[in-house]
Amino acid sequence: MSDTLGRVAFLDDFPDKDRRRAEEFKRDERMEQLASLRDTNPDAFDRMGPTVRISLGYYANDKKNAAAHGIDVTKESN
Repeated sequence: MSDTLGRVAFLDDFPDKDRRRAEEFKRDERMEQLASLRDTNPDAFDRMGPTVRISLGYYANDKKNAAAHGIDVTKESN
């Protein structure tokens, strides 16, 4: 059902959700630091609350999506 709702056409075209999310990606240095902590000190990262880990997961997915759409995710202006 949600896939059907995601394909709802506005006017004459279908919105490209992945492309739109890629264009809206903003690099966040706090999230980059969390990703570094996750990679370098997984024990400390595991002691953090679930909200932080979930937020980092969303950020990482958005970053991967933006990179797949050709957006430079290394710049701070993004």
